[in-house]
Order: sequence, then structure tokens, then C-alpha cells
Amino acid sequence: MNLNEASQKALEIAEKRGIHENTMEALKHCACEVVEAVESYTRFVYSPKEETDNFCDELADIVICVLSISAKENIDIENAIARKMLINEGRAKNGLCK
Repeated sequence: MNLNEASQKALEIAEKRGIHENTMEALKHCACEVVEAVESYTRFVYSPKEETDNFCDELADIVICVLSISAKENIDIENAIARKMLINEGRAKNGLCK
């Protein structure tokens, strides 16, 4: 499954669950997922064996959230990521990683 296919599937699931009614709410949901990942990582630092799966799940939730937004907004996320990675690579070569 490529990222654009995954985006469509993520959106279908989100819609079935009744979440992500609009993009602003979806972005807020993503922000909450990031906070949950930070909390999980904090626990992971102190007990990696117990928290590994949860931390991985929280990272996956962030990606899924972003994918569903990209589908809702008809964004070709594969191309967007590829383009942005090239930009970031250029910044790294020029010492502009900020």
C-alpha cells in the first residue's frame, strides 16, 4: 500500500469513527496525538520494555492522523513528502537545518 492509498484508508476509518469532521478538528486531534507520543516517550525512557509498543502506536497514530487529513484535502502526500525531503536535504547541505 502506498501513502496515498493509506491516506484514503485512514480517512475512511476516521469517518466511520465519526472523527475528523473538518480539517481544523483533525489538526487539533493530531496535536493531541503528538502530546500522547511525548508522554509515552517519557515513560519509554524509564521503562523501554514496557512502553515500546505504546510509543510505536502513538507514532503510528500521528502518521495516520496526517494521512487522513491529506486525503480529506486531496493532497498527494507521497509527492508532498518527496518534494519536502528534497528541500530539507538541500537545507542540510547548506547548513540551514533550523
